[in-house]
Formats: sequence, C-alpha cells, structure tokens
Amino acid sequence: MRSSSILLPLFLLLLSACSTSEEPTGINKEASLPATFNLSEMGLKVITSSIYPKNETMSTLYGNDIASAAFRNNNTSLPGEVIALVTWKQKEDVHWFGAKIPAALQSVEMIKTKAGQANTIEINYECLEGSKLILRNDTAGDANRIHYIFAQKPSVMP
Repeated sequence: MRSSSILLPLFLLLLSACSTSEEPTGINKEASLPATFNLSEMGLKVITSSIYPKNETMSTLYGNDIASAAFRNNNTSLPGEVIALVTWKQKEDVHWFGAKIPAALQSVEMIKTKAGQANTIEINYECLEGSKLILRNDTAGDANRIHYIFAQKPSVMP
C-alpha cells in the first residue's frame, strides 16, 4: 500500500515532464521558397550544397538535367541550362545540438543559357534577393558570381 502511494505521484510527475506545449510542424517556413518559385515545376534537382561558416550562410545549387550533365562532365556549359543557387542565412537547430539549419532566404541566383551566334553560348544571370525574391538591379560583380557558380563541383551521388 505504501509503495503504491509513492509510485503513483512519481509516475504522474514523470508523465507530465514528457509533455510539451509546442506542437512540432516539421516545416521550416522561414527558409521556404515562395510558392511562385517552384523548383520541381522547373525540373530542377540538387547538384551540390555548400556551407559558409564565416558568412553564416548555406547554399544549394539546383539545375535541370542539362545543367546536371554539364556539371558532371567537367563543367562544360551547354545551351538550355537552368541553374539556381539558393542561399539562406543559418540558425541553430533547436532539435539537434550543434547543428545549423537554413534560416531566412537570402538570395536566389538564376542562370539560363541558350545558343548564341557563331557557336557561342549566351548566359542570362539574375539575382533575386530576400524572401520576396526582388530582382537586384546592381550588376556589378555579376561576372564573378557567374564564374563562381559554374566553378562549383557536383556532389557525388550514387
């Protein structure tokens, strides 16, 4: 009798310690791309990803099938490539000690290639900034960014 009177409050105390007032959503809405920017509709798949601790950012490079093939074959640019470099700020993951997850969307850099005259390839580069993906008008440094994006090495995938 005496042991049950001790065990019942102890059990209730343990049970209440396991409850949480927060319902997990499983979706990082802060890092989500706007619905108008649909990667799967564009046929884009992950090519590689990068983490920049100094800037506290992380990026994922997406591309269509033509871009994926070009990156896997010594980065020879081909007409018809669609490439998106999505960059987020980082934040601490509250569910995993020491881990970082994407926070606010910082930018989406888009590259589209097409055949030009005399066997050249024309490259169209746009930088969309912030969570509302506002087109950046400042074109200084675009050539450096294009070179940086095309210099990325693809992740090894089975």
